Amino acid sequence: MVLRQSKLLTKEKLKIQIVENLEELKLHADSWNQIVFESTQQLPMTSYAWVSSYFEHYVEVDESWFCVFAYNDSELVGVLPLIVTPQRFFGFNFSLLVTRRASQSCSLDIVAALGLENIVIPVLIDAARQFCPHHLGMVFNRLPENSPTIAALEGMSDIILVKELDSMMGAHLKITGCFDEYLKNLSGNLKSTIKRSGKKLYQLEGVKTIFLKGSDATEKHLPQLIEVETASWKRTKGHLIANSSIDVSFYTNLTRRLSEAGWLEWQLIEAEGKTIAINLAIKLKRSTIIWKLAYDESYSKLSPGTILFEQVVKSAYEDKVDEINLISDFSWYDNWKMAKRPHYTIKVYSSHKPISLMFGLLPAYVLRKLKVLKRQFTKRYQIFSN
Repeated sequence: MVLRQSKLLTKEKLKIQIVENLEELKLHADSWNQIVFESTQQLPMTSYAWVSSYFEHYVEVDESWFCVFAYNDSELVGVLPLIVTPQRFFGFNFSLLVTRRASQSCSLDIVAALGLENIVIPVLIDAARQFCPHHLGMVFNRLPENSPTIAALEGMSDIILVKELDSMMGAHLKITGCFDEYLKNLSGNLKSTIKRSGKKLYQLEGVKTIFLKGSDATEKHLPQLIEVETASWKRTKGHLIANSSIDVSFYTNLTRRLSEAGWLEWQLIEAEGKTIAINLAIKLKRSTIIWKLAYDESYSKLSPGTILFEQVVKSAYEDKVDEINLISDFSWYDNWKMAKRPHYTIKVYSSHKPISLMFGLLPAYVLRKLKVLKRQFTKRYQIFSN
């Protein structure tokens, strides 16, 4: 169906709508979420549920936002959300169109219907450029290497594209073969931890592993995540949701909207009358995405986080998803034989606009060169010091 549609669709047939307020944004929610559910990227951060929650709470006072929607007749086929952030050069005010990388969101991408990306994405880009004609450029932060946006932008002739490798890889576990075979290939240390700690853990009073899905998974379980996170290592070294009323409001609205979309999943271990490990997960068509993980540090000798993750992997095999995506990259992911996915920052400048080239591309080019020189200097200094 998608392939037949892609042969008939041309950019001239697409209808563009620009939305700048949350009430109108909600009118597109179901169709927008459905495109994300089916998409190549399988990233919930690109959905209505996530974008609306982020725009509601984290856009700065001097910023604004807008979303570009592309329709083929009555069918939504593409969405481009952007934040308009001010830039000032030599006393002149300009704007930059960005998808922000933040602790509450990352890898915010353009989303388009499967098979139509190369037609739809350039139209969305052109519509955004026309809506903000005096912008300096666009910045798409931390796009995964499998993003159709990258290929679509590389095919546009009237832009200058700067592609930079992001400093943080993304880790994901490919679900192939069977669960028992996967466990056999884990290291002896990890298998020993799972066996030893699991035996001790399940001796606790009232211990049980619970996966809340569908109508059972709602924002009402967010306080459990906040409580466990506060009892975790993050209380001294990390960023706690509990420390920010804005973060609490954001995650309340986010989990409510993810629940309404049918994507939210709470993965948890309960023991001794309380939650001791919990994950905030999102289930899309081909992926399970784990956005938040936490365990009560007072139970660390029983490795509840490890035991819970083993059950998450087992569930992924049962559900026959393609991957578990942890978005970020930490050393402990290697213990689970996770693959790494490069991410890129993509900067887009209009090749025919002097302002974009002079105040957008040129400063970005100079900054990039300075970073390279800094790395080279640091490396040479370290060699000299040794």
